[in-house]
Amino acid sequence: MARRRLATILSIDVVGYSRMMQNGASPLLAALNQIFRDVVNPEVERANGRVVKLLGDGALVEFGSAGDALESAAAIQLQLAGPPTPYDYSETVLLRMGLHAGDVVSDGGDIFGEGVNIAARLQAEAEPGGILLSRTVADLAGSNVPFDLRGEGARTLKNIDRPVETLSVVLDGAGGDSERADNPLRNPEIRFFNSVDGQSIAWTAVGTGPPIVKAPSWIGNLELDWRTPGHGNVLRYLAGSRRVVFSDTRGNGLSDWDMQDISFDLLVDDFGALFDAAGIERAPIVAVSQGCAIAVAYAARAPERVSALILIGGFPQGRAQRKSQKEKDQAAAMRALMTAGWEDDYPSLRDHFAQLIAPLASREELRQAAEDMREMISPENLGRYREVIDNLDVTGLLKEVEAPCLVMHGKSERMHPVEQGRKLAAGLPSARFIAYDSPNHVFTRNDPCWPLAQREIAAFLEQHAPG
Repeated sequence: MARRRLATILSIDVVGYSRMMQNGASPLLAALNQIFRDVVNPEVERANGRVVKLLGDGALVEFGSAGDALESAAAIQLQLAGPPTPYDYSETVLLRMGLHAGDVVSDGGDIFGEGVNIAARLQAEAEPGGILLSRTVADLAGSNVPFDLRGEGARTLKNIDRPVETLSVVLDGAGGDSERADNPLRNPEIRFFNSVDGQSIAWTAVGTGPPIVKAPSWIGNLELDWRTPGHGNVLRYLAGSRRVVFSDTRGNGLSDWDMQDISFDLLVDDFGALFDAAGIERAPIVAVSQGCAIAVAYAARAPERVSALILIGGFPQGRAQRKSQKEKDQAAAMRALMTAGWEDDYPSLRDHFAQLIAPLASREELRQAAEDMREMISPENLGRYREVIDNLDVTGLLKEVEAPCLVMHGKSERMHPVEQGRKLAAGLPSARFIAYDSPNHVFTRNDPCWPLAQREIAAFLEQHAPG
């Protein structure tokens, strides 16, 4: 007989399950069996919960206490994220989790109802490796949970009549700014060098070990880069084993905003001056987006100073130089919109660009990134800078690059199509191209492809620029 009761429901999903099954079902299923046997089931039992059913690519779990459910979910995610890896599989296995407390109907050991539906919808919107919960769960759990919760706003969920206020669990022990208090990028020592035309360019170096130089990206600010969802993540990873040298671009950040001139050649000149300022004779380069074109041009100009290139989300031709009339029109439209609406309040053009660059970042990170963009560059300088980016073309230089290259690109990213990444790699004499199943232009911390990218970067540097 069906019975109604109040319960806290945990919905679990395996990120990328279908893709991983296509690569080999048996190893994945063995790894998932290990995860449930050694991690999920023990934590659920410890919290007096019950695994209602396994769903192939996930599970449905019931708890009598919201606090127990929340602590159990966090304990599972923390065990999977920390060493030693509790399973034997070639890839990092990530879980998404959704939590909601509400009425359920129990029938023959299974459960149904809105409480189950909302938990499943929250799970679908959770970050890979993360937990998204309703305000109801947070209120029932109270203030004694041993971790912070971060507000993620009200969400309209499929087939749910009313918006649901949501929060995410901060799994690294702190919330807000404090979660990155040990970030080596947060309080960098700012230095300056003069460009060939007398502009003051801000630069810094973080981390210890053999050097790696990052080519200048779109816009930035050395004092804010630590919290940029994509660029900050890549810099933070590299600083764990390398001395990472990077700068603001002319006309933005802490560099001179009174920009007398800007051209692609000057951007390449500035990058060479960064090598000189940091006292680097030879090093690998990491570059993102249009920084890839700058890195290529410098490697062609000074091959003796470049040992290897890591190119993420790059393109050899700006939009105005491509064959597609649609992309040419988009370039002109974006320049006009940026110049006219860059300083608008929320929701702004900056919010749109943050979403395009790093769609997998949390809402809080995207909102902060949009606000930081306003502090990075003026609308006037942005318009001039975009003109240079849209018209760059390094296709003729690709064949002159002698250094080995690792070229990475998201298959579904919307800033620059994956075909541009393939074209970049195809023109380089010694390049390996990897297309990841990701919508991100730059890898975020929660991108399920980021662990794979880290392994590729580490192996590439170990082979070609061990220091």
